Amino acid sequence: MTSAAQNVRMVVAAAAARGVSPARLLAAVGLDPQSLVAPDGRISGELALRTWRVAAELCGDPYFGLTVLEHLHSEYMSPFGLALHGSATFGDALRRLARFFPVVNQHVALELIEEGARMRACFVVPSGAELKHLRHPTEYLLGVLLGIGRRITGAAPVPAKVAFRHAAPAVSAAPGGLAPYERVFGIAPCFDQPRYELVLERAALDTPTLAPSSALTELAERQVRRLYDELPAIETFSGRVRRVILEELQLGEPSLSRLAERLRMSERTLQRRLGSAGSSVQALLDEVRRELSLRQLAESKQSLAEISYRLGFTEVRAFHRAFKRWTGSTPGTYRKAQGAS
Repeated sequence: MTSAAQNVRMVVAAAAARGVSPARLLAAVGLDPQSLVAPDGRISGELALRTWRVAAELCGDPYFGLTVLEHLHSEYMSPFGLALHGSATFGDALRRLARFFPVVNQHVALELIEEGARMRACFVVPSGAELKHLRHPTEYLLGVLLGIGRRITGAAPVPAKVAFRHAAPAVSAAPGGLAPYERVFGIAPCFDQPRYELVLERAALDTPTLAPSSALTELAERQVRRLYDELPAIETFSGRVRRVILEELQLGEPSLSRLAERLRMSERTLQRRLGSAGSSVQALLDEVRRELSLRQLAESKQSLAEISYRLGFTEVRAFHRAFKRWTGSTPGTYRKAQGAS
């Protein structure tokens, strides 16, 4: 599993700003400086994680993950930044980011769980990873999500909750110890939680973006798609379940027992493994149905009844209710807005 070299370049730049020379840091990590030269270069996830750990130690910065956010300049997000700008809303940008996140990092997965008027943006780390070594990069990653929202919308979204799996750092117990978190997230985070996540309300998700030139965003997205297509195929467990759900929808609504049978495991094991990744069968089924419905309504001439049937709903009314829960709009209203009649 690999990480974009630009991520490591950013950590190196942040450490250099605090007096740790790039040569010293890379020597301590055991990383060849030439591996960071290519704009679209990639390095192993293990080396990227080691760079975070060593940089934080050499800098002696207890908030190093939050500090690195100061170095999230446009050059580090391009072409991803421009591609995200092409999204209609902050929520749409997060969905696009989750889809192409392996371009940024294959070592960590970004999963979105939509629950009515809220979305949980969760980072899933490899099983067995030492949480103490993930503190700085995961605090940085959750900060990046809000940073993206602020940059592309011009607004300042504040999450309903920020959660980390690791324990609270010792420095947080001192007076003002949580102030750096509050400056980044707008609220104090929760520690020792089951998952790394931001919980965002619908109002924040529906904030429109300040879209730049459509020609630029289309060019950027083509480049992101090319980088994504060139990555070695790595399928997460949640991705595997999503694929089976998609296949089963052709036969009707997938049942838990049928999915477990297809995946050659017990229902309990299926639920446990998805739960450890911060997801569930119902959440993944909702995600797949939502994505398919948006595509079908925008791109096809099928009737609502036909789309409802293809999504595995037993009746159109159930599809209407689900779509309203996902988007706040009805299927017909959404289709008209997309110019498909």
